[in-house]
Amino acid sequence: MITRFCSFLLLFYTFSIPLSGQEKAFQIYFIGDAGELSLPVNGIRESIRANHDPNVKAAFIFLGDNIYPKGLPAKHDNERKKMEQVIQAQVDLGLSFSSPVYVVPGNHDWDRDHKLGWDKIKRQQEWIDSLNNPQVFFYPKGGCPGPIEVKLTDNVVLLIIDSQWFLHPWDKPEGDDSPCDAKRPEDVVLKLEELMAANAEKRIIVAAHHPIYTYGEHGGNFTWKDHLFPLTGFDSSNVYLPMPVIGSIYPLYRKFIGNRQDVAHPLNKRYRNLVRDVLERYPNVIYANGHEHNLQYSWKDSVHYITSGSSVKTRYVKKKGYAQFVSATLGYVKMDVLSDGSSQLNYMAHKKSEPLHTVKINKLPSASVTSPDGERKFPATVTVHASDRYNHESKWLGKNYRQEWRQDITVPVINLDTVYGGLKIVQKGGGMQTLSLRLEDKKGNEYTLRSVEKFPEKAVPEMLKKTFAQDLVQDQISAAHPYGALVVPFLAEAAGIYHTNPTVVFIPDDPNLGIYRREFANVLALFEERPAGEAKDKPHFGNADKVISTDKVLLKLAEDSDNSVDQEFVVRSRLFDLTIGDWDRHDDQWRWAVIKDKKKETYRPIPRDRDQAFFYSDGWLASFWSRRWILPKFEGFRDEVNWTPGFMFNARYFDRSFLNGLSKEQWITQAKSLQAALTDDVIQQSILKFPKELYQHHGDEIVRKIKARRDQLTRYAGEHYAFLAKEVNVVASDKKDWFTVSHESNGDVRVDVFKINKSNEKSSHYYSRVFHPEETKEIRLFGLGGEDVFEVNGEAKGKIRLRVIGGNGIDSVANQSDLRVALYDQTGDVKISGSNISEKLSDDPAVNTYDRKAYRYPLLAPLVYGNFNNDDGIFIGGGFLWTKHGFRKQPYKSQHLFLASYAPLTSSYNFKYDGRFNQVLGKWGVDVDLDWKAPNFVNNFFGMGNETEFDREIDEVEEYDLERAVDFYRVRLEQVDYRVKLTHPIGSYAKIKFGPAFQKVEIEDPESDEARFIVGYAASQEEPLLDEEKSFMGGIVDFEVDHRDHKALTTRGVLLKHSSMVMKGIQRNAGDYTSHNTALSFYHTFRLPARVTFAIRAGGGFNTGNFELYQAQILDGKTELRGYRKTRFYGDSRIFTNSEVRIRIASFRSYLFPAHFGVNAFYDAGRVWYQDEFGNDPSTTDGTSSMWHNGIGGGLWFTPFNLTVLSTEFAHGEEGNMFYIRLGFLF
Repeated sequence: MITRFCSFLLLFYTFSIPLSGQEKAFQIYFIGDAGELSLPVNGIRESIRANHDPNVKAAFIFLGDNIYPKGLPAKHDNERKKMEQVIQAQVDLGLSFSSPVYVVPGNHDWDRDHKLGWDKIKRQQEWIDSLNNPQVFFYPKGGCPGPIEVKLTDNVVLLIIDSQWFLHPWDKPEGDDSPCDAKRPEDVVLKLEELMAANAEKRIIVAAHHPIYTYGEHGGNFTWKDHLFPLTGFDSSNVYLPMPVIGSIYPLYRKFIGNRQDVAHPLNKRYRNLVRDVLERYPNVIYANGHEHNLQYSWKDSVHYITSGSSVKTRYVKKKGYAQFVSATLGYVKMDVLSDGSSQLNYMAHKKSEPLHTVKINKLPSASVTSPDGERKFPATVTVHASDRYNHESKWLGKNYRQEWRQDITVPVINLDTVYGGLKIVQKGGGMQTLSLRLEDKKGNEYTLRSVEKFPEKAVPEMLKKTFAQDLVQDQISAAHPYGALVVPFLAEAAGIYHTNPTVVFIPDDPNLGIYRREFANVLALFEERPAGEAKDKPHFGNADKVISTDKVLLKLAEDSDNSVDQEFVVRSRLFDLTIGDWDRHDDQWRWAVIKDKKKETYRPIPRDRDQAFFYSDGWLASFWSRRWILPKFEGFRDEVNWTPGFMFNARYFDRSFLNGLSKEQWITQAKSLQAALTDDVIQQSILKFPKELYQHHGDEIVRKIKARRDQLTRYAGEHYAFLAKEVNVVASDKKDWFTVSHESNGDVRVDVFKINKSNEKSSHYYSRVFHPEETKEIRLFGLGGEDVFEVNGEAKGKIRLRVIGGNGIDSVANQSDLRVALYDQTGDVKISGSNISEKLSDDPAVNTYDRKAYRYPLLAPLVYGNFNNDDGIFIGGGFLWTKHGFRKQPYKSQHLFLASYAPLTSSYNFKYDGRFNQVLGKWGVDVDLDWKAPNFVNNFFGMGNETEFDREIDEVEEYDLERAVDFYRVRLEQVDYRVKLTHPIGSYAKIKFGPAFQKVEIEDPESDEARFIVGYAASQEEPLLDEEKSFMGGIVDFEVDHRDHKALTTRGVLLKHSSMVMKGIQRNAGDYTSHNTALSFYHTFRLPARVTFAIRAGGGFNTGNFELYQAQILDGKTELRGYRKTRFYGDSRIFTNSEVRIRIASFRSYLFPAHFGVNAFYDAGRVWYQDEFGNDPSTTDGTSSMWHNGIGGGLWFTPFNLTVLSTEFAHGEEGNMFYIRLGFLF
């Protein structure tokens, strides 16, 4: 009996373990798109409980779209509590199984692609952080893209990417100012590659929200019902209205064009391609995503792709492509990691214990065993030089610091085993141009090794990589002093500012470098302590309680107004930057010393990375591109600063955030103090910190320049103060704050900000500044969060504009002054008293947004113009573009284009002015257009009608004395068109414009000895036509929908244009008429296998009333009907079509530029209709015409720098052949 019982137990145990014969070692639950309160938690919990082994550790991964529909709202929002319950339900699900929870962001968490996306993703992170639960994590933090490495077990690593960062169209942390480790898409890929290489012998799981492969709606797959009954596709819609053909428009759009959330969209494709290329290099990697509301398993190139996005709702999915399993079922995916290293994926449905589908993943190959390199001994010093790259010297490129780069110096060799008791590598770093390693000692102190050589490829725009431009940028690294950072600490110490203490070292071929050995072995580097963590024993870091980043300082300032920045210390540090010529001082180039005083914290800046100190180029090219309208920040370390604000450009956001409370006198005081501290002796001694071999080259010159810039420091301080003082942001905190604004009798404005205590009274006074009208044009007060009070007093009428921007909470605004106040806040969130308040209230939470990176420099830039066509020959000219920016004016406040051109062949010239004024009245803007063609501007006129004759042999008539036949049909005129239109956007892609229009035209009477068709035509008219000035006044309405992916290099999208004019003659001999014109263009690209773009345009128009010939519906050979002369056919109405195929033959990256090269073939057709006073078409013998004019041809095109298009076309029409050179395509 006992034997039978034991046998039964043995049999039971055998069937209880997995089929692989291995026990579970870890459990992972992938749950996606759970962001609704209707989350069937119980269904998931029941299913998990039935399959969960409580004796085995687990992790829950939520794959994005954690809060529908648009992320976590602000604290005061009515929906806030409900949305917190949504995310809390997901967190509680994981915690109920005593497991860590990892929350990954999705597109809905990013405000569903809207403006507040970055704010909302940070808000969700802050809420999760506020739980203070060590088992709950939100990654990546701060809206950064990642990847973030999470060690789930010794053999399983999770890499988390925020895929929406790649797609988000609004503000996000990217570029130089970003606090993220990865600042660009390429950085994310490099970091992902690095982490996967470091964990190649482990099970790697990459988690993100967006799929690499998908066969649901985001992949363009829809049911027949979606095509036939499209209204049923909307949530909660049950309208079965058959709409064949029309119903297919939306599914086909999603499949072939798509929005940025669909795989068809170029940005989405780019993300998928970048990540996939890395994944496929590592076998058996798992990529898990949500996004699609279904379950999918795909396998390609040894990568396992999991889609788990149906935790709360389902949508159609089709089994195709690489998919091995799909199901539109509420569910999730569970991964069992087994003890032998293999894994099993279980696709689970809610309330069911058995999996819908299972996938077994083999264990990873055994790690290869390599023998250790053994103990390595390195020399104490080596003699090396910084680089061999900068030997080419010319007037164009400059001498720069080329001698310093190739000068041999003797430096110590760093031994990672012994320096500071031994250092271990934490991670690879690096900015735009530098390779760096972050290291840590046994006490937790951090250090940085940063290559002296620079690698600027990442700083070069993608379109210019592998071209002469990249080599040029690389060569101009020679303008940076390779050892300039060594001099700075001595100067900074004397100046009384904080600093790092770099030394130059040589990194040997050290096995401790691990996977970074190939990149960093035998590299000359700067070695310094990294400003981070506690620094109480480090006077060069201010003996700080701790050191934090710029991003963290901004958060701390917003959290509590008790926290403050020592702005006088900031301005001293910035004037020091100016003195040593360090132009590259963006946000991420600073860390901050935190000095605590009870509950208050004061922040002082610690500059890091002084690689650009003494930057200087004496080349002609550098002199050109450092001009004010190009890149003034590169003016270089000269005796005198040309334009201080331009030199300070990289710190434009930094300066406006941390220097908004100082008076001009405080700036000058700090400048004078700095002048006194940087004595001649200090400057001379500092240069001796260079390696001894270097002083001979530019030592005396650098000393001279530092002294010269120091001597002018008060002037430079005044210039930059004046630049910053024009527009000032005064920013409060997320708590209650009290602003008082006092208008003084002399026009000055005093702003004070106080903290509000629990009794709702003013308490600590933390901001005070007096603004002067000769310095400041505008003050902006931002309340941020809390219930803020804004008090405006004073009877004097000032000249300084005041804007009040409320925040989250019920604010109070009282204006007892005579000055008008512009108020921005959410409707219902503000109490208003007093008068002279311009209310700009909105239901959109974005109205309260504080964007510290909104400022943009004004621009005045020259323009060069050139054009060619068969009729006018070459047009050459130039002009300038003047762009100004203003508060919340996107993309600018105003833009003025002035352009003049001249055609030598016809002795005619054009003058054009386009003025654009955005958001003049709310969302209403103003467009001003002036187009003046004079005095001999040439058109062609062959008569009215669809079959007018072009006699190409008329130049053979001797008495006509014509050089070319077309000269007979020339019409010279002077024409002025002037229009002023109000403009208003409609949604994201449409715009309407309307306003008054004026036109004045005079057709020149040819000389008596000139034979011209127009003379005979004019003689047949009842009213005088030649040398008769005619003027017209009326109105115009334009409507446009522009949904193209690129204005010049269009590959996909739609463009619709419509214009209607009603004009009245304002002279006796000028008639009244209307004109209506429409054109619709469609673009789509396929791979067959070459990249082929189909472009189709159809358009037309009609006139009514009594119009002049130059106002007719004109079918034009330049713009509509290739193969014909310009302004070829004149009528009452017209129709035209253009069909074009553009085939990309090759993409190449020559040394001069990268480009796509291709061919195009086209077919154009069109005609006009015209009826004279007898109802006949005078161009035909029977008074009617049924002819369509056709043009056919082809051409070549290429896209230099992939920015614009240069095209040549040969067209054949019924009247001969035409050749075109265009900047761009026809349409």
